[in-house]
Amino acid sequence: MKRLFWVLAATAVLVCAQEKQPPANTNVELTVYLISGSTQGTADEVPSDLEPTMKQLHSVFAYKSYKLSESFMLRGRLRAGASAQGMIPGNAGLRYEFRYAFVEASTDVPPVFRISGLKIILTKSGSYRRDNDGKSIPDVLASISTDLDIREGQKTVVGKSSVTATGDALILVIVPKLVQ
Repeated sequence: MKRLFWVLAATAVLVCAQEKQPPANTNVELTVYLISGSTQGTADEVPSDLEPTMKQLHSVFAYKSYKLSESFMLRGRLRAGASAQGMIPGNAGLRYEFRYAFVEASTDVPPVFRISGLKIILTKSGSYRRDNDGKSIPDVLASISTDLDIREGQKTVVGKSSVTATGDALILVIVPKLVQ
């Protein structure tokens, strides 16, 4: 009898957890901004909707200027992963690979997204190194990897990674939203 009680209780918990999320076939869209922070320059080169984020960055980091290097949108399904790759314009041979393993959303208004396995890797085309097994792999210039929770529509600075010896950096900002 105790065993049946625990099985029913566990089933009820699972059903409640599933009811607190939008349907699995709901799409999520991430707007991704790759911003470079530089120790040189005097003026930021970013769209006006990122200006409040730049004020926050200026108050936290000692970079003299920020520039939007690339932006893109990535649409995927809830409870699934997605990825995007591309070149950063104006930076000879710099490539990015962005991905996440899993995303779910609460039924709160606005929803909170739990993103697992979020990762961005910045590499230089044609630059390789050998791993421990002797395999040739891309030489990583910068990377950011994390799991996090973000409220819908919130511009979130996910992380910063140094790119050059002079201290220039890659800064990752994302904005999630549910889409039909």
